[in-house]
Amino acid sequence: MSHDASRVAAKRINDHVELIHADNPDTVLEVPRRDWEAFTAAVKSGAFDLETLNRQAEQSNVA
Repeated sequence: MSHDASRVAAKRINDHVELIHADNPDTVLEVPRRDWEAFTAAVKSGAFDLETLNRQAEQSNVA
């Protein structure tokens, strides 16, 4: 996974956090605030790969 955190913006919205990548601002990942710590731990450990998620989103848009 590429660690390019400067290209991701996080916005806190009431009960969730929205993650928006600079290269694909139309795709928004919503993470419930109660899951934020577990989410960031998974990303840091490599268990959650944002690049894989992005590829899956692109594949579903192509079909």
